[in-house]
Amino acid sequence: MSKERIYEILNENKGKYAALINGTIIILILLSVPLDGLESYLKITQNAKHIAIIFDIFISIIFGAEYILRLYSCTANPKFKHPILGRIKYALTPLMLIDLIALPPYIILGYGFLRTLRACRILMLIRYTEGIQVFEEVLKHKAKELIIIFGFFIILWVWSAILIFRFEHQVQPQVFGSLFDSLWWSVSTFTTIGYGDMIPASVGGKIVAIITMLSGPILFSLAAAVLTSGLLYRLRRACKKRLP
Repeated sequence: MSKERIYEILNENKGKYAALINGTIIILILLSVPLDGLESYLKITQNAKHIAIIFDIFISIIFGAEYILRLYSCTANPKFKHPILGRIKYALTPLMLIDLIALPPYIILGYGFLRTLRACRILMLIRYTEGIQVFEEVLKHKAKELIIIFGFFIILWVWSAILIFRFEHQVQPQVFGSLFDSLWWSVSTFTTIGYGDMIPASVGGKIVAIITMLSGPILFSLAAAVLTSGLLYRLRRACKKRLP
């Protein structure tokens, strides 16, 4: 089978075998995620655990083969036509990085606590979910605006953490013992979660807390507005394509 044919099946869902192959991959992804929980269930027999491990290794081989085939056939796409640089560029795309992270620890890292990386396999469904792919397009289209908002978030996060540390470390050193504690407080306050385990006691700390709490919803609202405008733009473009 040619590279072009493999690329169409795996990436464009074209051909009579495409639905069968991609459907099988989706089923294997959904089956592989609960395996870790099954192995940890105390009441199942040792034989059942061995069967789960063997099944996971089988799934691992399938995912590894799929990854290799995607990497092999990507040069059929003009964007990745160079045999070496093109494959490197393709391997660094978000979806391929997810596939790489989700590749089985049994083969790459060995058996052990690193098997929890199998939970990342659920992210592989992004490739087969049209809605998430649309969201990815929106993120690319609005990347500059989102980067600016994220930059403001980092600035305010670090600013509030430094100030709260300066105000509160002398008052309650057991609570705000280090800048890392203050960073934790800052992000929990900024996101309006506020666990209540770290409460400012000084006047300056309370002022910083008020500014931090008010800044969070504002920035998150801006991010939501940017994403909403991107989704509306994507929907309008899709409607124009369907119009006669």
